[in-house]
Amino acid sequence: MKTTLTACFICMLSISSLFAQTDEKSLKYDFFTPVGGCMGFSLEKPKNDFISYDYDLGMIGLRLGDYFDYDAFFGGYAAFGPRMYFKRDDAAQNDMRGLYFKPILMLNYFVWSDSSTYYDYLTGAYFADEVSGTDFTINLLASMGSQWILSDLIVFDLWFGLGYGGGWNTYESDLIPESYFGTVDRPFKYSYTRFGYSPLIFDGGLSIGFKF
Repeated sequence: MKTTLTACFICMLSISSLFAQTDEKSLKYDFFTPVGGCMGFSLEKPKNDFISYDYDLGMIGLRLGDYFDYDAFFGGYAAFGPRMYFKRDDAAQNDMRGLYFKPILMLNYFVWSDSSTYYDYLTGAYFADEVSGTDFTINLLASMGSQWILSDLIVFDLWFGLGYGGGWNTYESDLIPESYFGTVDRPFKYSYTRFGYSPLIFDGGLSIGFKF
């Protein structure tokens, strides 16, 4: 966990340094991502009086319990999207407050491993093996949300998104056939969730941060 936290902190410092200008920005932490097995951060940089650019980074691999599908998993995700506020501001740069619509392009990748036992009905033998694989997806979401800023400093961002996506996954095992699992392309992707085995996906969250 210490490695994950350190890596996330370094990533966000690197992003912040890329946009170290006098314009006001906001840096936020996706508060409920650890429940899903990851830790996410986002940087919002205003472009004009109603558009901001959002840059999201997250580290997959945080475990708060043993309720996940795999014994071990590790990876990350990155997302980008223009945030379009419904209300234009009088100033040339928006104040990052209010209702908004945001299309999101997200890349998600993780490696996983799992221990499993397989019974072969033809031979009557049991096989135990360490199964491993990779999962990479490209996703597009349409999200709606609202953002509040308290005392011109503390940022609260509540949002929900629907979309679709697809990708590629691999599977490695010397003894256990993939047909035993049905599929290794499971709906839960840590940074988002898919509706069953369809391409329809959803995501949402509450981000908390500060304006600087």
